[in-house]
Amino acid sequence: MISESEEVSKTVGGRQVRVHRSQSVMPHRVFAALLAGAIATMAGQAQPRPAFDVASVKSVDLSTLGDSINMNLGTVRNGEVTFGNATLNDCVRFAYGIASDAQISGPDWIKSKKYLYNIDAKAAPGTSSAQLQAMMQTLLAERFKVVTHREQKEMSYFALEPAKGGVKIQAVKEIPEGFRGKNWGGSIENIMPMPKLAYLLSRFETERPILDGTGLDGLYEVKLTWALRPLENTNSAGTGTSLFTALEEQLGLRLDARKGPVDVLVVDSAEKAPTQN
Repeated sequence: MISESEEVSKTVGGRQVRVHRSQSVMPHRVFAALLAGAIATMAGQAQPRPAFDVASVKSVDLSTLGDSINMNLGTVRNGEVTFGNATLNDCVRFAYGIASDAQISGPDWIKSKKYLYNIDAKAAPGTSSAQLQAMMQTLLAERFKVVTHREQKEMSYFALEPAKGGVKIQAVKEIPEGFRGKNWGGSIENIMPMPKLAYLLSRFETERPILDGTGLDGLYEVKLTWALRPLENTNSAGTGTSLFTALEEQLGLRLDARKGPVDVLVVDSAEKAPTQN
């Protein structure tokens, strides 16, 4: 800081006197240096996007595949996330926690089996599921240049809600230490909140999204067994208890068909060929 001074004339009591006035002025070079320092400090405070320690992303050579394709749509083991023969749509579903294909909108090719990928990404053991999903979002943005936004879209969906006879599941205060549940297609034995159950059912039954409308808060013990619907392009008719029947008989819940606004993830742009590892 430096001082600049000036003299001004004032009339006081009929006499003209000189008054000395000074003010502090910041030189341009000092101001510029302080501004640059502030910007650098702000940049230093910006948190980097979470990322895997190491990741391999490769396009699949379709000529090496046979008539049937074994697909790994996202497996997590001890901080390692793997995909095998997966579409970009499968990877996006995992990264953003999207339960149903109907809740993703984007270029047709991201769901096409003409473009498949193998991904092996590693983080520290014990990394949470939420952190792994955030890391996957970073990976997709870096390697595939994926750009997304969220919006609501009018569509058909199922609301998971209590059946007329009342719910049959028991509330649980906390998950016991050492407890390990299982979530397989056609069989769930776990302790979870109702939004998680709706999410899982949407993953297994992809005709339309399933949204939680139970009004039940907290954790519940879920034991559910049902017959999965036949896969596409098969002659299997499917036998056993349907999901609709199993939910009502075993859990006292039901799926109510509705239509209304549903949260949708829109893939604005993405590249077919991932960048090099």
